[in-house]
Amino acid sequence: HFRCVEPIIQFSNKHWYSGEIRPLRIPSASERIDPPLVDVFVKGGYRPDGQQVNPPEAQAIVREIQLIVEDPKMANRTIGVVSLLGAGQAKHIQELLVSEIGEEAIVRHGIRCGDAMAFQGKEADIVMLSMVADGNGLRAQTRREIQQRYNVACSRARDRMYLFRSVTRE
Repeated sequence: HFRCVEPIIQFSNKHWYSGEIRPLRIPSASERIDPPLVDVFVKGGYRPDGQQVNPPEAQAIVREIQLIVEDPKMANRTIGVVSLLGAGQAKHIQELLVSEIGEEAIVRHGIRCGDAMAFQGKEADIVMLSMVADGNGLRAQTRREIQQRYNVACSRARDRMYLFRSVTRE
């Protein structure tokens, strides 16, 4: 596997490929971003009834992207935002990005927002995953098509992957 650094592809390797993937991407010193995996718990995140958005998660993602686009060391990095629960969150984040960081920064960093299927066959240097779900009404996500969606989403980042979540393990 040449797309992702090893810590990123190991999740898919463990859950879907029985450890058979050989990670071969070794980033140069200028490509490497440490840490490659970032877990962000969004305290107070919520999903309004029947909607595919989590406004606090969306704001947290936009704030992180603002930091990236303002950092000269990240000037050439591409960014993807993947909603793990439908396209509503991705659309909401795209709208916030246009109003808060502007179209110039979006173009400069090749920022794309969508659900996992919108990223099939695509990649970015940095990918933000938005779990969207909150602590209410959770249920197991075990159907095959959902597993495939997660596999795609979790293997789009080359150098860093964020998970923004509003739920705890409990």
